[in-house]
Amino acid sequence: MKLRPGALCLIVGIALTSSVFLLAAEKKAASGKGSARSGSDFKVLMVKNLQSWETLDPSNAAPDFKVLMVKNLQSWETLDPSNAAPYYAKEANHVFFDIAPLKYAGWSEYADGAKKLLAGFSSLKFTLGDDAQTHRQGNLAWATASFRADVVTKTGAKAALDGRWTVLWQKRGKDWLVVHEHVSVPLPPPPDTAAQSLYKRLGGYDSIAAVVDDFIGRLAKDTTLGKFFAGHSTDSLKRIRQLVVDQLCEATGGPCVYIGRTMKESHAGMGITENDWKIAVDHLVATLDKFNVPAKEKDEVLSALTALKKDIVSSN
Repeated sequence: MKLRPGALCLIVGIALTSSVFLLAAEKKAASGKGSARSGSDFKVLMVKNLQSWETLDPSNAAPDFKVLMVKNLQSWETLDPSNAAPYYAKEANHVFFDIAPLKYAGWSEYADGAKKLLAGFSSLKFTLGDDAQTHRQGNLAWATASFRADVVTKTGAKAALDGRWTVLWQKRGKDWLVVHEHVSVPLPPPPDTAAQSLYKRLGGYDSIAAVVDDFIGRLAKDTTLGKFFAGHSTDSLKRIRQLVVDQLCEATGGPCVYIGRTMKESHAGMGITENDWKIAVDHLVATLDKFNVPAKEKDEVLSALTALKKDIVSSN
């Protein structure tokens, strides 16, 4: 191997400088002055210094990985995966996790999937979070950071996304290439149940229908209330059941329309007493408990029923 004159001069200069420091250290050690570092300490430093130049390869120095992260993100802002390609290893066995789909196997699949996604964007802007942390161990390095992505679609719609990014590099020759990355977003907060209709909180139409079926079944089998269901044909009982489902669905904010008679008209002359009412309410509570309806929703159902009491219970 031939050394260029400049490189040879540099090596000679380092050697001479090291010998000067060693001579000074030995003189201080001999005189008892400057004993904070012994001559042997300086020899160790010299050896490490010289060893760092033995490779004659400045590329061994670690890059600024945060700068590398920013450049990586900027390459994706061009909306062309080919501009991001130089930052990634190309082996098919490398896995890249994304928000959707779950993962890509290898750069080729990653680039194809990203190209389809980015085709709907007119602009994309990434902002790397201040919490970015990088680490290096030999020929491997990794980093974690939060980020913000501001997107404008080709339809003009704007969207913002806060996410997390974990990236793993491997040194390949003079380059540090991404061999794995994981992009994710936090789970959305649970829905504000307080803002939902009682209909939705009860579980929708099927849940309400199940409650009605159980409730009417209890009323029909009760020794006191069963008389109110006697004499009805099967078809008539089905109609009563459907009217109750529609009424409860509508009363709780669902998409149903009750088309039956008013409560006053449909219960006139039946002679329903206060005791009958209490028994019916107890059956309804038992039904709601059977389906594990939460206390808040149970109270709202009972309150809706209580509002109808004056039209159902006979005043005589």
